[in-house]
Amino acid sequence: MRTLNIVLLIACICSLVPAAELIWIEGEDAKRHTFKTHSWYFDVTKTGLSGNNAINNYQNDAEAHYEFTAASKGDFHFWIRANPVAGPKMEYNLNGAGWKNINFGQPIDNTNIASNGAPDMRFIAWINIGSAKLKKGNNEVSFRINGGNQKHGYIDCFVFSGGPFVPNGSAKPGQRTGKANPGFFAWEPAPDDFNKSALIDLSFLNEDVAGEKGPVSRKGNDFILGNGKKVKFWAANAGPAICALDHASHIYLAKNLAKRGINMVRLHGGIYDQNNPAVSMKRIDHLHHLIHALKQEGIYTKLSIYFPAWFRLNDHFYNNQKWPVTLLFYDKQMQGYYFKWCETLFKTKNPYTGIPLAKDPAVAIFEIQNEDSQFFWTFGEKSVAPERWQAYSKMFGSWCKKKYGSIDKAYAAWNGAKHAKDKPAEGVIHLGGAWEMTRKGSDQNANKRKRINDQVAFLTENMREFYQMAIKKINGYGYKGMISCGNWHTADSTTLDALERYCYTAGDVIDHHGYFDHNHKGQFASWSVRPGDTFTSQSALKFTHGNPLPYVETDGHPHIISEIGWPAPNAYRSEFTFLNSCYLSLQGCDGIFNFAIGSPAWDNSLAKFPLNTPVTLACFPAAALVYRNQYVQEAETIVMDNLNIKEQMALKGTAVNVKPALDQFRAKQIPGGKKQEGKVDAIDPMSFYVGRVARNFEGKPEKSYQKGINEFIDRSNKTITSITGELMWDYGTGVATMNTPKAQGACGFLKAKGSIALDNLTINSNNAYANISLVAMDNKDIATSKKLLLQVMTIEQPYNFKTSSGDGMGGSIQNMGGAPFGIKKFSGSVTLKLKGAKPKSVTACDENGYAFEGKKVNNSGSGSKFKIDLNEDVVYYVIQR
Repeated sequence: MRTLNIVLLIACICSLVPAAELIWIEGEDAKRHTFKTHSWYFDVTKTGLSGNNAINNYQNDAEAHYEFTAASKGDFHFWIRANPVAGPKMEYNLNGAGWKNINFGQPIDNTNIASNGAPDMRFIAWINIGSAKLKKGNNEVSFRINGGNQKHGYIDCFVFSGGPFVPNGSAKPGQRTGKANPGFFAWEPAPDDFNKSALIDLSFLNEDVAGEKGPVSRKGNDFILGNGKKVKFWAANAGPAICALDHASHIYLAKNLAKRGINMVRLHGGIYDQNNPAVSMKRIDHLHHLIHALKQEGIYTKLSIYFPAWFRLNDHFYNNQKWPVTLLFYDKQMQGYYFKWCETLFKTKNPYTGIPLAKDPAVAIFEIQNEDSQFFWTFGEKSVAPERWQAYSKMFGSWCKKKYGSIDKAYAAWNGAKHAKDKPAEGVIHLGGAWEMTRKGSDQNANKRKRINDQVAFLTENMREFYQMAIKKINGYGYKGMISCGNWHTADSTTLDALERYCYTAGDVIDHHGYFDHNHKGQFASWSVRPGDTFTSQSALKFTHGNPLPYVETDGHPHIISEIGWPAPNAYRSEFTFLNSCYLSLQGCDGIFNFAIGSPAWDNSLAKFPLNTPVTLACFPAAALVYRNQYVQEAETIVMDNLNIKEQMALKGTAVNVKPALDQFRAKQIPGGKKQEGKVDAIDPMSFYVGRVARNFEGKPEKSYQKGINEFIDRSNKTITSITGELMWDYGTGVATMNTPKAQGACGFLKAKGSIALDNLTINSNNAYANISLVAMDNKDIATSKKLLLQVMTIEQPYNFKTSSGDGMGGSIQNMGGAPFGIKKFSGSVTLKLKGAKPKSVTACDENGYAFEGKKVNNSGSGSKFKIDLNEDVVYYVIQR
């Protein structure tokens, strides 16, 4: 079926237009216009504009008229590079067909062009207007502004493209500017036509069509394909802006992701508008086509349609502003909206596949809700409308009556612990906030402990019962695939995290989220990167901060991390894919969902959660091979925490949880060399880098155990070796190494480490910080493999990115820079130890995995000692024998 998508892509490229005609028109080249320029717009970074100029308007009804010619008639993709922020309103009229509105809601490559970086109206982004029919010969188009915030607008350029258009800042398709900061080289991939000459194309790892042998299921801790084979999901997140792309862009994206090793995408966005609970059939259609396009490339989907941040209730309390946190678990109005969304989602026929999503085996997982919990800090009466909070407190009162026989008997059991807001005559027992359920909160309210314990039990039962009810309803809509319940953190990992995960066992898949994000400060630093923000570049390898790799697996269920990332502006981000693929393989994680896709191809500006940049997406091939082919062994369980759920609801807590940081190692926590059985009273945080840490809810704490890990930890030299012997973490130098028969490499501060000798690979890096991997592409041992991938990465920076530190590694951001991204030039060599004759070829490959024309690779020696000198501007080398 992949052939079908290739045909479709070619059809889209041709689209009745020979040679994929491209018509690029500068905004300032209007035949006539009434735009009223404002001096504010003069103070912008013009090098980030196409043609170093643009046309702008402020506080004025304005119109701009353009005339152009097309070589052929046909359907073209119509894009405009304009200002999408602060409520613009713009319309267009093509060939007299009438005025139509431009939707600025899903901008791509949104860039701040203000010279001083002020977060005002001076942004520029690509907007996909949609399909446009052009005549052969003369055509005309007009744009007008007659409303919106201050009637402001900005037109840099616009494009009619006969083939899929992949935005690349101000650069035209295929244009290489060569712009890069000193010591860097420009990363400027050409649009990929996905031809078969690519030396690096991992789409062969995928099924021809996702679900071709049936749906994905679970067996114990593993995912199983329809053909009965175990599968790991190297995955990514895509939001509404990606879903809203045109069909050709969906197809391009799907092929691009499959080529780089992805076999699942989490489609993460609402199917409703923020202030309107009605289902948006337009959003449903976006989902339908993207699911279809991904399916044709062997890529499964995970659907995530509800996050409290996406929806607002319009009443006296929420007033279309506050998030409806926790309401889904108990509020009938919120549940009514939610289940209507689910019913429409699953029952509506997908016109591109001919079946509803409920029947589509490519829809592998449905996520009930995202990042909401009654055990997180948002749980409390200040977050909920008073009447809704009272209604929930009344549900707690009913629960207490059922348990004790009456509220008076409940008070007696609690030694008289009452709250001023209790209304026992009305059956209302006031619920406390998240703080009271933490270890510290409970200790400081010792006189209320029994009451708090009952509250925790009530909330646990309520959440789990809600998930069970939701699953039953969703199954009733025809969906029989796997379900994940939630993915969020708790206010206290010691007392509440196990309860959170226990609630998730109502479903099939256990999930959590995690990011490595430290010391980035600014007004909006939690979700964006802006001029004036401050940061320091941090590496997880030094253990100075906690990282998202450690987790406690829930035994008997597959485990995924549906959001994980090393957010910008941290420069030490190329370690991300290396550490994920190695250490999450070690721990037995079954799905890694990198966050988040920003473009069908490559990002061209610095965002908070970048995926489509060199240090992440360009590192996928080696990481995907390691993870999906299970080149790193899954470790045996070294800690098993067998929990009694009643004890957990009584806030007994557990020592087996992820510590917030790894800077408090205590030798006394480590058991001796022998296995210790019985309740686990303490766990060394280093355990997660040695082997698998898990829990179950069998209710038999005496069957818990912890294996001795002394022999794997060398505190004097600051190293941790995995129980498999394949991974080593040097947290003193800041280097991690992978040494398996089929994959070897190192990431981190390689120069400081010196020569790194692995079984078949020796690395000598002159780069202070780098990520270098050698991976078999044919699933054979490196020593005998016929095709090997050598992948190299350092750090990235957008062109002209500047900070107060002078090197872009930290301090205050003075200039965000723009396209293209640059990569720190490589310097060093690797030496391979292979069996038999030396390789017949070592081919440098470009950004899309094709042979780099004219790029020579210096190599020397025999098969048993084969040296390759790293080119300063080559990320990929394919070694064939």
